Amino acid sequence: DDDVDELEQFERWKLRELRRLKKEVEERQQAERERKEIERRRNLSEAERRKEDEEFAKQRLDYGKEKEKWKFLQKYYHKGAYFQEEDETGNAKIGPVMMRDYGAPTGKDAIGDKAAMPKVMQVKNFGMRSQVKWTHLAAEDTSTKDELWAADSGLRSKYQKQMAGMKAAHEFSRPTAKRQKPSGY
Repeated sequence: DDDVDELEQFERWKLRELRRLKKEVEERQQAERERKEIERRRNLSEAERRKEDEEFAKQRLDYGKEKEKWKFLQKYYHKGAYFQEEDETGNAKIGPVMMRDYGAPTGKDAIGDKAAMPKVMQVKNFGMRSQVKWTHLAAEDTSTKDELWAADSGLRSKYQKQMAGMKAAHEFSRPTAKRQKPSGY
């Protein structure tokens, strides 16, 4: 290329190289600061470390507040782990996303108390298509030791006879008749 200005290209390269070197120096300094902070925390006594942790915890919005009791069958929404800004220490900035109460009921959960409804209506999406009867594990009796697959032994044995390799697995009897030899031998 005759149009390439080598002096301009060199200046661009020099600028990129200086930015790269500056970034490397900053990363090394950051790693050194983190190492010193870890060493400082290790040298603290247990009481000093607990006091420092308590002071850090006081900065949180929900410090000292009791968690609200969730409603019966209330849906859970995660606040998300992505797209949250962080400060220079790596902690999430307290912005509008972090200020929300993610334990608060929304939509149909905020309308009424499902525990007061009839048993039939105590399901997640009542009246919707493909509704299942199962609500949650607390409604199930898990104390019984009877396995469902062992309840009907007649049905189980019928299917075991049809399974490959299970035909005579548990019973052995002698053959009653000898096999006939083919004629011509």
